[in-house]
Amino acid sequence: MVEETSVIANVKEIVPAKTPAVAKKTVKKVVKKVVEAPSEVSPETAAPAVAQESSAPDDASLLVPLDSYLKAGLHIGTKFRTKYMKKFIYKVRTDGLTVLNVQALDERIRVVAEFISRYKPEDIVVVGKRENGWRAIKLFAKITGVRAYAGRYHPGILTNPSLEDFEEAKLIIVADPWPDKDALRDAAKVGTVTVALCDTNNDSTYVDLVLPCNNKGRKSLGLIFWILAREFMKKHHPEAGDLPYSLDDFMGETEEARAQMMKKKRRFTPSKTSSRPPRRR
Repeated sequence: MVEETSVIANVKEIVPAKTPAVAKKTVKKVVKKVVEAPSEVSPETAAPAVAQESSAPDDASLLVPLDSYLKAGLHIGTKFRTKYMKKFIYKVRTDGLTVLNVQALDERIRVVAEFISRYKPEDIVVVGKRENGWRAIKLFAKITGVRAYAGRYHPGILTNPSLEDFEEAKLIIVADPWPDKDALRDAAKVGTVTVALCDTNNDSTYVDLVLPCNNKGRKSLGLIFWILAREFMKKHHPEAGDLPYSLDDFMGETEEARAQMMKKKRRFTPSKTSSRPPRRR
């Protein structure tokens, strides 16, 4: 078992300059209790990128079957790598794309699920500017009762009490630190604890707890928020049973969701038969 100090140092959960002492202790306590986070990812200890390899983790030890992680592309990173995310990378493919450590991802999702479950729904705000995550974020908010900004987050919502949509939050979850940087900066100003879904190209500045994953894919985001919603409801409403929405709902893989996406795509796709004015010579 890795020592607590190593776990905290490797993950970069704490930003001392902004996070209150109470929040620091809470994050450390959850990390120590829930997961062991290795500082170095080696082929001997890392989960494989494909299910056929003999070292693949047993499905019983994972939050969802390994095949679900792989099909959602949760482990596929970008061609760019930052020093903050290097420790989570398993290998680099021949095409240049990075592959994240699947077992480390599963362990970190446990940490995040356990951590956010310690907060009341009214104390949590979820932000996601990219459209690929809107559906999953909205369903997560609908099920759990947290507040969500799926789309544009207006700077000052967490910091300016004079705004009509001013919100007080103890925890903020962002889908991507880059497009959601305004929300992270606001959280830093008021000392709100931050959790962020980070890809291999992300900077974890202003982030207290990193959840490494593919944060650009619709299916990957759907899987993440479905798991978090399931684990959150288990803690707060164990009598509720199964979620009212399936994993396919979160991923946008239902017939209804596909029809909506096709309708929206047709609305914004110019017709090939549309006439154009002749070019002036």
